[in-house]
Amino acid sequence: MRQWILVGAILGVAGIAHAQTATLVEADDAARVEAFGLTADEVEDLDLVGANGENIGEIDEVLMTPEGQVTAVSAEVGGFLGMGDKDVVIEIDQLTKGENGLVTSLTKEQLGALPTWGD
Repeated sequence: MRQWILVGAILGVAGIAHAQTATLVEADDAARVEAFGLTADEVEDLDLVGANGENIGEIDEVLMTPEGQVTAVSAEVGGFLGMGDKDVVIEIDQLTKGENGLVTSLTKEQLGALPTWGD
């Protein structure tokens, strides 16, 4: 039963996030990502690291609302040697700044269930 609740929660969040991604645009390189004290240019290409320290992807783009509020990033996750990977949208509040990049507590499975970003 607990697994179904978790799956439902993930799908529910993914559905909400999917609706929000339709209104997101790529941020200008100079845009400030206040949560990390960096510019969009400094955030792009950072490693995406799991809570266990494992490298699980790379940040591709910083995303913002049309009004200019930075709310998410797109990250390349999954795959092997660049094949089979996909860009997913991760909300800023799901990330923290770490020593080796941006850290998320989301699992690979949760990341795989996130909406995709196609620029």
